Amino acid sequence: MILPKRLGWLTSGMTMLLMTTATSAAELTPRDEPLATYETDVLTLSFDDRKIQLSLADIEQLDLYDTHLRHPEGPEGKYTGVKLTDFLAAYDLEEAERLRFTALDDYSIFLDPDDVSGKEYLLATRFSDDPIAYQDKGPLMLMVPADEEAVLNGEEPMAKWIWALHSISVP
Repeated sequence: MILPKRLGWLTSGMTMLLMTTATSAAELTPRDEPLATYETDVLTLSFDDRKIQLSLADIEQLDLYDTHLRHPEGPEGKYTGVKLTDFLAAYDLEEAERLRFTALDDYSIFLDPDDVSGKEYLLATRFSDDPIAYQDKGPLMLMVPADEEAVLNGEEPMAKWIWALHSISVP
């Protein structure tokens, strides 16, 4: 389709808007809108010989943040969740020497305090405002939105990202 010359400014403006949106897509922005409450347990937190079952409602009592990104192994869109540092602080785990994050298929990653403080992790609880479905790599995901582009380009490993997350423990 050929556009009249007088609409050239419109297409240029739209291109700039799309470019601006794409470059700032992986930033975390505070969420003001409330979400529907889900009381189903989605996460087991284990430490000091204790096991705590947490629901989305429990996790989402913390400040929520939105980000738009293309997950390397999941869908592209708006993810909502809590900062990992806030979550760990809420359960007095910010000083744990090592944390194990385990997925439903028993895949695990480990993070130490330097890992956690070195990047801004998002513990994603929602995709497009709904709980993350199992077929979309739910119920929870741990990601670093600021690393999205580098991970997608193969410049940064996604070894510290985990999806289908269902437990966090202090080994």
